[in-house]
Amino acid sequence: MTAPALNLGLDHVALRTYDIDATARFYTEALGFQFLHEWSAPEAGVKRCIFLDAGDDRVIELFDAGSTPPGGSARTIDAEHRPSDEERASAATLVHFAIRTEDPTALFQRAIDAGARPLMAPAQIETTGAIPMTLQVGFVYGLNGEVIEFIKRPHMRRV
Repeated sequence: MTAPALNLGLDHVALRTYDIDATARFYTEALGFQFLHEWSAPEAGVKRCIFLDAGDDRVIELFDAGSTPPGGSARTIDAEHRPSDEERASAATLVHFAIRTEDPTALFQRAIDAGARPLMAPAQIETTGAIPMTLQVGFVYGLNGEVIEFIKRPHMRRV
């Protein structure tokens, strides 16, 4: 009998939000995510959480500012004092997360129009290495300071 696969792929990315409703609107209306579920678990420090489908059953999990979810700080976040981009980048271990798209420029512009701030305008990148690739990428700061990459890349195969 074959053992089941232990790693079934990336499941979700979790964000603490300063304004959960505005963030949910940004991801659904501007970036095309789909609302899945809203829940709470006060005994686990979660006052309000929203699951948004990013495609292929991958999820963005949004926590409200008053929640203290596992892996986050034990303190709620203060919407009045947001860290600067430099402060956040100096302490963050998650550098960015990427959304695959056929049109990085169009999705980048939709994000900007919906309140994101530009970090790097879409550009073509030529990589070197065992399998050189041509990528198209652009980056924005989301509504909570999260860095979002929009990427078009070829399907990669293991070598």
